[in-house]
Amino acid sequence: MTHLVVKARPSKHSRLILVGVVVLTLLVAWGLYELGRYHSGFDILAVQQERGGYEEQLEILAAEISQLREQKAILERSTQIEQEAYKQLETTVTGLQDEILELKGELAFYRGIISPADAAKGLKVQSFELRSRGTGGGYHYKLVLTQVLNNDTVVSGSVALAVEGQESGEVREYPLQQLSKEDSELRFRFKYFQILEGELNLPEGFTPSKVSITVKPRTKSHKQLSQSYDWVVQES
Repeated sequence: MTHLVVKARPSKHSRLILVGVVVLTLLVAWGLYELGRYHSGFDILAVQQERGGYEEQLEILAAEISQLREQKAILERSTQIEQEAYKQLETTVTGLQDEILELKGELAFYRGIISPADAAKGLKVQSFELRSRGTGGGYHYKLVLTQVLNNDTVVSGSVALAVEGQESGEVREYPLQQLSKEDSELRFRFKYFQILEGELNLPEGFTPSKVSITVKPRTKSHKQLSQSYDWVVQES
């Protein structure tokens, strides 16, 4: 006996209903998922808004940092300029002070010529000084000769300079010609004053104690004079 089996095919309408049910189920599931996250404190919209606020704050802070860096650079440059200006001012003041001291020295020098403490006319040794040449060794000497201004005559002559001291336990004297490159005695010719200066070197083992100066004028109106100075070296 033959059995007939009849299968019903779902209609197009039934398939649409099925698809709708599936989609609805997914939407409900997604809604429940988001609802759960919302109730648990996780809100996508709020997070995005909060994130946007942070980014805005970061931009503001970055701009402030950039501005502060510019201000810092300006202040550092201003400080540098002020320091350089202060150094230049300090150098200028120091130079002016040195110039004032030099001018005072020159003024005292000329006063000594115009109005000497000893008003007697005639040739005079105004000053004598020694300075070390530093690491190169040797010494620089400076001798100043003057005569009172109301004496209108020109004086000329020579100067004999010698250094006295101890060498090998004995007294020894060296003339300038043996201590320097000078070939002869120092020569002078002036009306008011003249500066004689040069270099000298001491022999090894010689300890100086004083410098003897003899001024030998050629004119009969001026007398020969002799003067000695202790060996004192001034700072350069």
